[in-house]
Amino acid sequence: MAVFCLGLLFLLAAFSVLSVCGKYIPAAWLRIGIAGICGILGIILLISSTSLWVAANKGGLITKKFGESLREGHIIAVNGERGIQADILSPGWSFGWWPWLYDLETVDNITINEGNVGTVTALDGKPLPEGEVYAPAWDSPMRMIDARTFFTGSGCKGPQLTVLPPGQYRYNPKLYTISISPCTDVPIGSVAVVRANAGKIYDESDKSITPEKVNGVPLLPSNYRGIWRSPLMPGKYYMHPSAYQIVIVKTIKRVYSYTGKGTSESNSKPAQAHLDNSIHVRSMDGFQFPVDVRLIAMIEAQNAPAVVALFGDPDSDPNKDGFDNLEQRAILPSIRAILRNSAESEKAIQYVNSRSKVESEVFKKFKADMERAKVDVEAVYLADIRLDITPEGMKLMSTQTDKELAVQQQQMYQQQVLAENERSKQVEAQEAANQQKGVQASLAAIVIEKNNAEAAKNRAMGEAAAYEQKVKALGGVENFTKLEIAKMMTEAFGKAWKGEVPQLFVSGGGVGDMLSAFFAQQIAKPQAHEPGTK
Repeated sequence: MAVFCLGLLFLLAAFSVLSVCGKYIPAAWLRIGIAGICGILGIILLISSTSLWVAANKGGLITKKFGESLREGHIIAVNGERGIQADILSPGWSFGWWPWLYDLETVDNITINEGNVGTVTALDGKPLPEGEVYAPAWDSPMRMIDARTFFTGSGCKGPQLTVLPPGQYRYNPKLYTISISPCTDVPIGSVAVVRANAGKIYDESDKSITPEKVNGVPLLPSNYRGIWRSPLMPGKYYMHPSAYQIVIVKTIKRVYSYTGKGTSESNSKPAQAHLDNSIHVRSMDGFQFPVDVRLIAMIEAQNAPAVVALFGDPDSDPNKDGFDNLEQRAILPSIRAILRNSAESEKAIQYVNSRSKVESEVFKKFKADMERAKVDVEAVYLADIRLDITPEGMKLMSTQTDKELAVQQQQMYQQQVLAENERSKQVEAQEAANQQKGVQASLAAIVIEKNNAEAAKNRAMGEAAAYEQKVKALGGVENFTKLEIAKMMTEAFGKAWKGEVPQLFVSGGGVGDMLSAFFAQQIAKPQAHEPGTK
């Protein structure tokens, strides 16, 4: 305003110099020069007083001093009423804002960095619909933040359901308050269950949807108010942090260890390593002892909304005792009851000796129990059944050990007896085998002798047949006898028998005559001398 008045004074001075100062400034050219300078300065000052320079990261806020009154209940002028104007000047020079009619000021833009959202509350607009806590969502954040569009559209005062994603925004700070909050970040190995405080209200008479009910709570589609039946997968989401309450549920494997203090399994709860978290059971014969057990379970993504409906935040530890909601309300009560029920139906020693059987039965029962809680069980491990931790149990285990040693010794003696019997059988078998070899040799010799006798018999029969043929060929026994005698006598004189028939043999006569003639013939034959003899 001061600049505007100064500009008027310069214009008035220029007029005065030209009109009334002639007698004081006789030179015309000087009066014209001074008037021109004053006029130019006045015009410059007047123009500058009606302008506003807006930097790139700012906006121009306009307040009108005169005009019609605002509508009752409103604080922002949309149609030129006096008061704060809805429109914001953009960066650069703006002219024509007479200072006597308008007040101008620059306001900062708001910058929302990556990983954050801007939650908007409108201070003016239509009343919220009945029963609603948040204004209906906009199809675009830019339309919501534009004041004129906000008023001409369906803009309602109060918290806006639509949020501003990361970026820089020029806005009317007299119409909107903007708070920056972290966006919804769902880490890997988790899902986000949404409990919406805005949206359609489910009516059971509406047959267009048939939601699953868990613990009496319906799991609804994403445009309804309540627990959404579909969780959000890992990632970042720009959602109103108050309109949509987020429960992060881990979908990785969960290991629950209930063991004695100082054991390796107790490291799954480092803050409780000094405590005895094992489950104490009592057997049918009255022995009480702890059982160390480890469980591996997980919540599948599609079951996370049901788990939240049953237990709230399953990973929350409201009592600050190291046990989360899921463990305190489902896991621990179930496994404790199952182990105690299994122990009371068996004697202590039987329970210890049937550890694998107990483990299998406990797993089946625990898995079935957790299915009702929408929790998937992968394994149950009985790490140790510590019957020997009490004096009574130690005595029982000692008795069992002594008994087992006696049984083992008896079994060892029986094995030794069996081994000795087996050795005796082997010796007897060896002796029998040796005797059998002699028997077989005797039998073989008998067979050989029998075969030799049969062969001799056959040869004799062959020779007899040959003699009969010879006798028949020589014309009788006597001639055959003569021939044989001649053969023997020839060989007796050292000559080889050549099969010749002696002349005496064919001349007739008896055997005696034949012999006499033979010897006479031999004497009459000249003797052959050996070489070198006389």
